[in-house]
Amino acid sequence: MNTAEIIYEKSKALPEPFAQEVLDFIGYLENKALKNSPFKKSDLDQGLGCAGYTGEPKSLKDMDQAIVDDIRQQWHKV
Repeated sequence: MNTAEIIYEKSKALPEPFAQEVLDFIGYLENKALKNSPFKKSDLDQGLGCAGYTGEPKSLKDMDQAIVDDIRQQWHKV
Protein backbone atom coordinates (compact mmCIF):
# COMPACT_ATOMS: atom_id res chain seq x y z
CA MET A 1 0.00 0.00 0.00
CA ASN A 2 1.49 3.40 -0.97
CA THR A 3 1.34 6.56 1.13
CA ALA A 4 -1.65 8.07 -0.70
CA GLU A 5 -3.65 4.88 -0.12
CA ILE A 6 -2.73 4.87 3.57
CA ILE A 7 -3.82 8.51 3.91
CA TYR A 8 -7.08 7.68 2.14
CA GLU A 9 -7.83 4.69 4.39
CA LYS A 10 -7.00 6.54 7.59
CA SER A 11 -9.00 9.61 6.57
CA LYS A 12 -12.12 7.47 6.01
CA ALA A 13 -12.09 6.57 9.71
CA LEU A 14 -11.86 10.19 10.90
CA PRO A 15 -14.84 12.30 11.92
CA GLU A 16 -15.77 14.76 9.15
CA PRO A 17 -14.27 17.88 10.81
CA PHE A 18 -10.91 16.13 11.17
CA ALA A 19 -11.04 14.80 7.64
CA GLN A 20 -11.63 18.40 6.48
CA GLU A 21 -8.53 19.49 8.41
CA VAL A 22 -6.50 16.81 6.63
CA LEU A 23 -7.82 18.06 3.30
CA ASP A 24 -6.96 21.66 4.23
CA PHE A 25 -3.45 20.58 5.17
CA ILE A 26 -3.03 18.76 1.88
CA GLY A 27 -4.02 21.99 0.11
CA TYR A 28 -1.41 23.85 2.13
CA LEU A 29 1.25 21.32 1.14
CA GLU A 30 0.23 21.55 -2.53
CA ASN A 31 0.65 25.32 -2.46
CA LYS A 32 3.97 25.01 -0.66
CA ALA A 33 5.21 22.46 -3.19
CA LEU A 34 4.13 24.58 -6.15
CA LYS A 35 5.32 27.80 -4.51
CA ASN A 36 2.16 29.42 -5.83
CA SER A 37 2.48 32.79 -4.12
CA PRO A 38 0.62 35.75 -5.62
CA PHE A 39 3.42 37.98 -4.29
CA LYS A 40 6.75 38.55 -5.97
CA LYS A 41 9.82 37.99 -3.82
CA SER A 42 11.25 41.22 -2.49
CA ASP A 43 14.02 42.35 -0.21
CA LEU A 44 14.31 45.01 2.45
CA ASP A 45 15.62 47.66 0.04
CA GLN A 46 12.58 47.24 -2.20
CA GLY A 47 10.22 47.55 0.76
CA LEU A 48 11.85 50.55 2.36
CA GLY A 49 13.41 52.10 -0.72
CA CYS A 50 10.13 53.75 -1.62
CA ALA A 51 10.22 55.85 1.54
CA GLY A 52 12.54 58.30 -0.18
CA TYR A 53 14.47 59.36 2.92
CA THR A 54 18.11 59.94 2.03
CA GLY A 55 19.32 61.76 5.15
CA GLU A 56 21.26 60.52 8.10
CA PRO A 57 19.88 57.31 9.67
CA LYS A 58 17.57 57.94 12.63
CA SER A 59 17.30 55.99 15.86
CA LEU A 60 14.02 54.72 17.27
CA LYS A 61 14.29 57.41 19.94
CA ASP A 62 14.59 60.07 17.22
CA MET A 63 11.56 58.68 15.38
CA ASP A 64 9.49 58.50 18.57
CA GLN A 65 10.39 62.11 19.37
CA ALA A 66 9.39 63.21 15.86
CA ILE A 67 5.97 61.61 16.37
CA VAL A 68 5.54 63.39 19.72
CA ASP A 69 6.61 66.70 18.18
CA ASP A 70 4.17 66.30 15.29
CA ILE A 71 1.28 65.51 17.63
CA ARG A 72 2.09 68.56 19.77
CA GLN A 73 2.24 70.75 16.66
CA GLN A 74 -1.14 69.47 15.45
CA TRP A 75 -2.79 70.02 18.83
CA HIS A 76 -1.53 73.58 19.05
CA LYS A 77 -3.18 74.40 15.71
CA VAL A 78 -6.64 73.75 17.15
